[in-house]
Amino acid sequence: MEDKFSSEFMEQVKNLAGYIQNYSGIIESQADKIDQIFDSIENASSIHLGGKGRSGSVAVSLALRLSHFGYKIYFLGDVIKEPFTKGDVLILFSGSGDTSEVVELAKKGKSVGAKVISITSFSDSSIAKNSDIAFILPGGLEKGKGWSYVEAQLSHKNSSFYGGGEFELNAYFFQEALVSAIGKYKNISGGTIVKKHEKDETFKSA
Repeated sequence: MEDKFSSEFMEQVKNLAGYIQNYSGIIESQADKIDQIFDSIENASSIHLGGKGRSGSVAVSLALRLSHFGYKIYFLGDVIKEPFTKGDVLILFSGSGDTSEVVELAKKGKSVGAKVISITSFSDSSIAKNSDIAFILPGGLEKGKGWSYVEAQLSHKNSSFYGGGEFELNAYFFQEALVSAIGKYKNISGGTIVKKHEKDETFKSA
């Protein structure tokens, strides 16, 4: 019988589901940081989000979702953005914690008195050391050990991920849980989000 692509697809779905089965334990061990992150978001003058590559796509997603809740949001990759300053919050995603552009954003944030929150895999990384809050999620590639080490990580035969991706999967779960928790905790109705989506539509149906 000929193998179907859908069979391989379902096998990968099972692998990924198995990978995230211990996710709640990772979060529970950092519950105090979650409270600090929420308090920082609530008290921020504005919130700036950033990241590079796939980590940047998570940052974009969180920026969009938080904007639907009425927070003053900027994505640091946009052409039109505001400089961050004291009273602002930076939320930066970097699996390795050593992506130079993102590390520089963290350093700049610290220098102007903004609160820096990093979502990364390594507590001893450059971005964690330049953050007020470093939330640790597994799966990032350790760039700090050199590119030969990264290459070895990427070519690991037992990995279900091509070219990495573990951190981004965990980070997407993080941002989805964060947004859902904010909505439920603040009793924000689903209708509010629907209205925001309607405003996002470039073209209205006739």
